[in-house]
Amino acid sequence: MVRVKRRARGSNGQQENRKRVKEVSSMFSECKDMAENIKQKLYWKKLSQELATKFFASIVSLASFDGEKLHYESTGVVVENSLRNTCILTSSALVSTSDPERRFIYRLKIKLRLPNNQVVDGWIQHYDLPFSMVVVVTGYSPDLRTVCFSNSLQVQRNTHLLALKRCFKSGKLMQTHGVPSDDPSKSDSKGSMLSTCKITMDGSGGPLVDLDGNIVGINDYHDQEGTPYVQGNKIDECLRVARIRDEVQRHCWQNFTSAFKRHWEGSSNENGYSGESESKNQKQFLSSNPEPQALEFTEDVPTPELIEDEHKRILLPWPSDGFTKMVNALLDKDGYPLPAYADGGMRLEGHFEEEFGRDNLSEPARKIALKMSRSVVALASFSHDFKKRHFACTGVCIDFDGSTSTTRVLTSASLVRTSGDENELFDNLKIRVCLPSNECIEGNLENFDFCYNVAIISFPFRCNRTAMLVDAPQTEVLALGRVFKTGNSMATEGSVISKECKIGCKELKISTCKITKAGIGGPLLDFKGNVVGMNFYDTEGTPYLPSKIILKVLRRFDNAERPVAAGMTEEPNSSWPVLKPYWHYPSESKIEPKVKVVHHILD
Repeated sequence: MVRVKRRARGSNGQQENRKRVKEVSSMFSECKDMAENIKQKLYWKKLSQELATKFFASIVSLASFDGEKLHYESTGVVVENSLRNTCILTSSALVSTSDPERRFIYRLKIKLRLPNNQVVDGWIQHYDLPFSMVVVVTGYSPDLRTVCFSNSLQVQRNTHLLALKRCFKSGKLMQTHGVPSDDPSKSDSKGSMLSTCKITMDGSGGPLVDLDGNIVGINDYHDQEGTPYVQGNKIDECLRVARIRDEVQRHCWQNFTSAFKRHWEGSSNENGYSGESESKNQKQFLSSNPEPQALEFTEDVPTPELIEDEHKRILLPWPSDGFTKMVNALLDKDGYPLPAYADGGMRLEGHFEEEFGRDNLSEPARKIALKMSRSVVALASFSHDFKKRHFACTGVCIDFDGSTSTTRVLTSASLVRTSGDENELFDNLKIRVCLPSNECIEGNLENFDFCYNVAIISFPFRCNRTAMLVDAPQTEVLALGRVFKTGNSMATEGSVISKECKIGCKELKISTCKITKAGIGGPLLDFKGNVVGMNFYDTEGTPYLPSKIILKVLRRFDNAERPVAAGMTEEPNSSWPVLKPYWHYPSESKIEPKVKVVHHILD
């Protein structure tokens, strides 16, 4: 019995020894895992610091405000930084509603915190980009660096990814780790890929990078499993199209063909279009030497003299291909007619982008123009969804209301009326105001008078220099204007002449200041900087409504019980014709004059 008990005790001892060995082995394994985790954390910390240093000057934080209330915070990356301005790509959630449709909210103010902790103002340049992205523009900053998106980067299943963001309040750069989703082909309903990086709302618009420092995509926050991101090749394509559109707008249709053709030829393979696939018709009328101030297509082949029927029979119809479809989309969005033919030297006449004031100003006129240009804004009216422009013109800031923090602009009622000879308000119009800083703000129609073609637009902005209207006879005058698309200011000087105006309103006077359609609604100044009238457009002299009449209209506005009710006047109706945009075909000058082809009333 004793021997058996000793054996039992020996067996228990061996079990205890084996247990201790397992415990020690487990402890060593845990220590090894801990050491590996610490090593991995140190590696990620070092790598994160390296990537953070690389992207430090390329990532900014953004915040949008509705008045003083914060609407949304996001992160953005610098995609362009030039002396003209700086462009930031971020999520559309910054300036849209919180529902799935993400409807654009124009009244929001945008602030950006730069890497040096400086807070600056920004404004939207492109909202209609695919994949819920927007481009925010701000002033040039030499400390910022642009990022590059690769159109050939392939992300493998086990690729380690780093999501970066910058906090708006602290300005700190933060990161989180992850990998692509288990199924590389998995994507959300909008075509975005998914990663396991867990980001917060203010990480929307931030870059997703791999360990080599390549930008894989841009993150977009959603309250769901996995974080969607837009792939870099898709972003690169969207930005390239946006740059084409910007260049077209900056040239104001003056160098449309040559500018577009450079992009077309340089990126035909990337777009899936081939230079060889361009139609012969297109090649015949494309040229890089358009006539200034017009959208023009030229050819070297002389146009024969034709009668009207031969003109329609011989001229090639406007082709339908990749090039012309994009041209048509741009024209339609700006409210311009589409071409009917492909005629050598064809050009668009009567558009809103033509500038005036190329002549040299006298020194007194130059000083007044420089001083008062800060009071001059450009305006444009659009359809309710902002997909099509109705009209564009100039306006002048006349007062600022501190109680409501709004500025009032005097401009032409052509901005909001259905046509030049009808006293009807265009339904559901949206108005945007382009400031001297190029920032665009949504405006509201406050009052209008169709008899004198006067309108007052208000918008939330503090104008530090408002213009003063005076009723005083003048001889030497100065006309100011601003182009909506580019924000360029314009000025030309002239004199008041005793000439009868052909427009129906008998109170109108005429000056020799030569303006374009972009100057409609702009101020006519004396050489003290006072507003003595508001300009309208005509091909023979520039009509203007004297300040004496404008002041009477403004007093009636101020005394009206309801804001828009002031637009209902009892005076006889007047017709205010505006030159209708049309295409000029050089072959028409060779046609025997049977039909007049220029239409002067906007319909």
